[in-house]
Amino acid sequence: MGAAMADDQTAAPPLPADEGGLLAAIEQSLEEINLGFDYRVLNVLDDEEAHPPQIEALKDHLGTVIAARLFSLANSVHYGKLRSGQITRFVDVVKHLGTETTKSTAIFIALMGLSNTDESRCIFARNYGTSQLADVIAGQFGMSGNVRSRVALGGLFIEIGKIVMLLYTEKTGQVLAPGFIERHHRRVGAQLIECFALPEVLGAIITQPHFTFVKKEHLGTLALVGMAHAVVTSSFAEYGKLVVQSSMPDPEGILYKSTVGSMLMSHFQIMGLGAYLKVVPTDLSEQERHLIERCQSESEQR
Repeated sequence: MGAAMADDQTAAPPLPADEGGLLAAIEQSLEEINLGFDYRVLNVLDDEEAHPPQIEALKDHLGTVIAARLFSLANSVHYGKLRSGQITRFVDVVKHLGTETTKSTAIFIALMGLSNTDESRCIFARNYGTSQLADVIAGQFGMSGNVRSRVALGGLFIEIGKIVMLLYTEKTGQVLAPGFIERHHRRVGAQLIECFALPEVLGAIITQPHFTFVKKEHLGTLALVGMAHAVVTSSFAEYGKLVVQSSMPDPEGILYKSTVGSMLMSHFQIMGLGAYLKVVPTDLSEQERHLIERCQSESEQR
C-alpha cells in the first residue's frame, strides 16, 4: 500500500473525492462482514433468564478456534486465579470472563480470522496490547472490576475501524489515504460496535479523540485507555511490538508463580499474537537470589 498512500498525504484524496460518500460505502460494507457465525446467537448472553443449556450451546455456534481461545483465556491465571480445577463447560467460561467480555472477545477473534496481512495483524496486536495494558494499569490503580473490564474492552476495539477499512480495500481494491483512515477510523469503529450490538460504552471510548472533563465518570476510563494506547503505539513505532519489563516466575515458583509479564505472554500466545510481545525480565535482587538458594537447599535436604 506504500507509495500511493504516502504520496496522498500531500496530494488530493483518492476517488471518490466525497469523503461522505466513501465513508457511507465503508460503513455499508459492515453489513457484508461474515464472522463465520451469526453474531445474534450471542444475544443469549444479554438475557438474564437464559438457561445454562442455551449458553453451553454457544460453543458449537462459535466454532472450534473461537471457543478454544475463550476456554484458554478463562483457564489462564488472570481469569482463573480464584478457581480450582480446569474449566470444561462453556457456561463457566462465560461466568469467569463475564458476558460482555465473552461476547466482545468472540467477535474480536472472529475479525482476526478475516484478514491475515502483516498490517492487519499489527493493528490487532496493538488493540490487544492496549486492552491488556489498560487492564493492568487499572488494576495497579485499584480500579473496580467493572472499570477494568470497561477499559480492557475499550482498548480491544480502539483501532478496529482500521480493520474495517482494510477489509474494504481488500474487497474493492480501492486504496485509502492514511489521512482519511486516521480521520475516520474511530467513526467506523463505532459503527462496528453498533452493528454487532456490542456494549455502547465502547463506542463512546473509541470515538473520543481527547480527554473530556464534561462527565467525571468518563475521565478515568478515557485516561487509562489513552495512556495504554500511547504506550503501545510508541512501542510498536520503535520496536514493531509491545516491549515491557517485568519480573518472571522462577522455575520452582518460590518467589513468583505468576507475574504480569508471564500473564501477558500467556494471553498474547493464546490469541496467536505472541510475536508482537517481548517481556524483558527484571534482574533478581541479592535478597531474592539468597531466598531461592536457601529454599532450594532446604528442599534438597528433605
